[in-house]
Amino acid sequence: MTMPTIRAPGAAALLTALSLTACSGSSSTPTPKPTPQPTPTLTFTTVDTIAGQVGVRGSKDGPGSAATFNYPVGLAATGAAGATNGEVMLYIAGLTENIRYAQVGYAGDPVGTAIGRGESGSVDGDATTAKVRAPQGIAVGYDSPAYEAYAYWTEDDSCVVRKLTAYPLNGNRKAVTVAGQPYACGAADGAVGSAKFNRPVGIVANTRTGEVFVADTGNRTLRRISANAVSTLAGVAGQSGSADGVGGAARFTAPSGLAMDRQENLYVTDSVTVRKVTATGEVSTVAGTPGTTGFRNGKGSEAQFGRLSGIAVDENGTVYVADTGNHCIRRIIPDGTVSTAAGLCGVAGAADGNINAATFDKPVGLAYHGKRLYVSDSTSQTIRRIR
Repeated sequence: MTMPTIRAPGAAALLTALSLTACSGSSSTPTPKPTPQPTPTLTFTTVDTIAGQVGVRGSKDGPGSAATFNYPVGLAATGAAGATNGEVMLYIAGLTENIRYAQVGYAGDPVGTAIGRGESGSVDGDATTAKVRAPQGIAVGYDSPAYEAYAYWTEDDSCVVRKLTAYPLNGNRKAVTVAGQPYACGAADGAVGSAKFNRPVGIVANTRTGEVFVADTGNRTLRRISANAVSTLAGVAGQSGSADGVGGAARFTAPSGLAMDRQENLYVTDSVTVRKVTATGEVSTVAGTPGTTGFRNGKGSEAQFGRLSGIAVDENGTVYVADTGNHCIRRIIPDGTVSTAAGLCGVAGAADGNINAATFDKPVGLAYHGKRLYVSDSTSQTIRRIR
């Protein structure tokens, strides 16, 4: 379903600007102030469909153009194992009661099933026995010895976090419950086997530390899974709001999408706002105004969004959000300025083509990899690419 750092000028930069260079026999001359360099912004030009058939629901595997999906939602991207020309592995969660994958860049962009038999349930097991129930968010993890990309996902109905133990094409892959108890929803921290979640949606993995972060939507909190224990990073279970602050002083309305930037800050879509959460749990609002739904580009609180879902961050710290309510993809650069990255906001459709003419139909999942954005376009039943 696999995030930007905003910094004020540091003290070191100010001292450099004010420093004086002493020269024997001459007056001191000020060191020139460095010219600020703008943050690079990727330029996208085209939207295309890489898998699925517009308006056709199903769970058919095969070449991308022949495959079918049933309301794809969660999306994560990583480099494909053994890639020689930038091939990408996409993990896809949706209402087909399994975890799917797409091998983008290989002949036909083939789609397959990683785990799950298409039968509803939250049952651990191998590729022939495991069952999956309403997967929502999905994220990429890594097996350090093999460096194979596997997936974590959330199941909102069964209130658990689960994991694919190996690469989708690995015959030994299994589904394992990482935290929570199937269908025992609640708000308990503690050991992973006794912790409880309430309709979790967003998920992201820190591949450096092994920590997993979860947007526990029903509890209106952000949770951390680390060292076989679950804790609450920010928010208070059952308390809705939009207050910024640290840890339990912060409040969320409906946290859903999660992404992490290179400085390991989290970015969260929270109804109609985008929030930032540091590693210490300090929450701030990046863009949007709580309780105000609409469409408007602008800086920070001047911007307006429809219902937000997926989120991704590129290497330059630019944040992208799936503006589901407005049927488009929005961009937030590090100074908080919001613009439209792709699609005709307010117009639903499934048209490929020029970035300013293409249309989306309730985009939900969003993933970034290799200077491309990938979108699970839920109502059109397709996976789209922005490049």
